Amino acid sequence: MKLFTAEQIRAWDKYTIENEPISSIDLMERAATKLTDWYLENCSNFKEVTIFCGVGNNGGDGLVMGRLLSNEGFNVTCYIVHFSENQSKDFQENLERLPKRVALHHIKTEVDIPSLDQDTVIIDCIFGSGLSRAPKGITQQTIVRINQSNSPVISVDIASGLYADHYASHFQTIIEADITLTLETPKLSMLFVENAKNVGEMIVLPIQLSEQYLSETVSNHFFSTDDVIKQLYKPRSKFDHKGKFGNTLLVGGSKGMMGAIQLATKAALRSGTGKTTALVPSCGYEIMQATLPEAMCIADPSRNHIVASTLLKNFTAIGIGPGLGQHDQTRKAVRSIIEDFEKPIVLDADALNLLSENEEWWNFIPENSILTPHVGEFERLTGVHYVQSFDRVEAARKMAIHRHIIIVLKGANTAICLPNGEVHFNSTGNPGLAKGGSGDALLGIITGLLSQKYTPKDAALLGVYLHGKAADIAVQDRGYESLITTDVIDCLGKAFISLLE
Repeated sequence: MKLFTAEQIRAWDKYTIENEPISSIDLMERAATKLTDWYLENCSNFKEVTIFCGVGNNGGDGLVMGRLLSNEGFNVTCYIVHFSENQSKDFQENLERLPKRVALHHIKTEVDIPSLDQDTVIIDCIFGSGLSRAPKGITQQTIVRINQSNSPVISVDIASGLYADHYASHFQTIIEADITLTLETPKLSMLFVENAKNVGEMIVLPIQLSEQYLSETVSNHFFSTDDVIKQLYKPRSKFDHKGKFGNTLLVGGSKGMMGAIQLATKAALRSGTGKTTALVPSCGYEIMQATLPEAMCIADPSRNHIVASTLLKNFTAIGIGPGLGQHDQTRKAVRSIIEDFEKPIVLDADALNLLSENEEWWNFIPENSILTPHVGEFERLTGVHYVQSFDRVEAARKMAIHRHIIIVLKGANTAICLPNGEVHFNSTGNPGLAKGGSGDALLGIITGLLSQKYTPKDAALLGVYLHGKAADIAVQDRGYESLITTDVIDCLGKAFISLLE
C-alpha cells in the first residue's frame, strides 16, 4: 500500500473528482458515509456524539457525519471551530444541509468552548491531512479542552494538529485520539512512535479514490498490509523436497549467550529452510544438539567464542550475530566469513556492533545484504543520535541507497529500507516483542527465507511480517507481559497458514 504526501493526497482527490467523474460534495458524502457506517458497526451503543468541525473539507466530513448519525437516531451536537473566515464551498453547503435536530454551536472565543461530558463520543474533524501550520488561539484551546476530557476521541483522517508527512508537529498541540479513521491510506506521520498517543488505534477506510492515480503515482513509502504480503508468499508443491529450500548457516553464540543462537536457529527451522546448521563455540555444541535435533551443528575450536570460519560454498544464506560477542578473534572470524561469502548475508546484534567499529568492512559486504539493527545499533553504525524517528528512518533510507543494502530498522512499524530508496513499514507486531531474543528470532526467520530463494527484499518484508504476525497470534494466549520469544517462534506455523486464508 502506497503512502502519499499531503500534496499527493490533495491531487488524488482532485484526480478522482475530474476522472471518475464525481462532484467534490458527492465525494465528501461518500467518505462520510464510510465513516458513519464504521461508527454504526462499532460504536452503536454510544448515542451521544459531539463533533468538532473546522471550516474546511475535514469539517465538511464532520457535518455530513452529524447529519447521517442524526438520521440514525443519535443525539448529535456539532461545534464549528472558526479558525479562519474562509470556509470551503463543500463545508458551507453541508452546513446548510444540517438538520435542525442537530444542535449547532460556534466556537469563536474561549468562552464558547464546551465542558465535555464523559458520556459522549468526541469526533475530531477540525483539521485534515493538509495542515501546514501549528494550531493557535481558539483552535489550540479547543484541542487542549478535548484532550483534558475523559471522553473517547475518534479523529477523522488524521488527529487535528498532526502533520501528515513530516514531524514538525511533534512540538505543538495535537489531538490525542483513541482511534483514527484514516481515509484510503495511512499517513506517514502515523507510523512513528512519537505520534502514537495522537493516533491511537489506526483504522484505514477505503473511499474508492482513483485506482489509476494510485497505480501511476510514484511514492517512496509503503505500508505492508496482509494483502501485499500474501502476494510475496510461495506456497509449496506436492513434489517439493528439502534440497529446494536451501542450506542455512547461522553463526553466533558465546559463553553465557547461547540462548540467542538457539532462538535464531529454531526460528530458521520454523521458517521452512531445507537444512539448517549452526556454527557455535564448543561450549554450546552439546546444548544445540540436545535442544534442536533438527539442526546440524559445527563446533568452533574455541570453547568460549567463535574464532574460525568454516567451509561456506554449500550454504545458500548466512546469518551472523546472535550472542556472538566482540572478542578480537571473533572479529577476525566474522570478517573472514563476510569476505568469503559472495551472496547476500544477514547481520544483527554483535555483527553490527563489530561493523560499526570496522569501517573498512563496508567494502566487502555483499550487495543486497540485510542488516537488522534496533535504534541503538543503527545509531552506532552512523555515529549519530537521532531525536526524531523521521530523521532516523530517512538516514536509514539514505544508507541503504549508498551502501546498496537492505536495512531493517526495528521498532513499532519496523521500517524496511531498500537500495532503490523505498521504505516499507510493517503492519504486524505488538509490545510483547519488546523482549530480549526477539531480534535473534527475526534474524533466523529472514535468513531462512533468504535461503529458500526469496529475494532479499521479499525475505526482509515477509520475515518481518511473519515475525510480527506470530507475535500477534501468540499474545492472544500469553499477554504482552508474559510473551517470550519461544512463544513467537512456536506460532510461526499459524502465521504461515494465515497467508493462505
